[in-house]
Amino acid sequence: RHQIDEVRGAVNTTVMATESGAKAVDAGARQFSEVASAFKQIASMVVMATDAAREIELSTKQQASAAEQVRVAVGDVAQATRETEASSSQTLQTASQLAGLSLELRRMIQAQNN
Repeated sequence: RHQIDEVRGAVNTTVMATESGAKAVDAGARQFSEVASAFKQIASMVVMATDAAREIELSTKQQASAAEQVRVAVGDVAQATRETEASSSQTLQTASQLAGLSLELRRMIQAQNN
């Protein structure tokens, strides 16, 4: 009887240890599932961050291209301004020469009429 009680006690201890182990395994499985879910979320966020970085890179390239186009356009406007200034200067010089010739012609006409 004493041995049976000892065996029962050992069996009960074994059952309790087995139940405790099963609970630990269940808790571990839940934790693993939570960790796996967290990794999936992290992977999803990495994909989103990578996509955002690509969009930023594309936008930066487009802005650089637009800035280059603006730089070229400003250069063209500056060149056109210089050409207009040179043309205006030449026109002023020609107008001055014409005014001088006009005065000379007027003097010649007045001299002939007198």
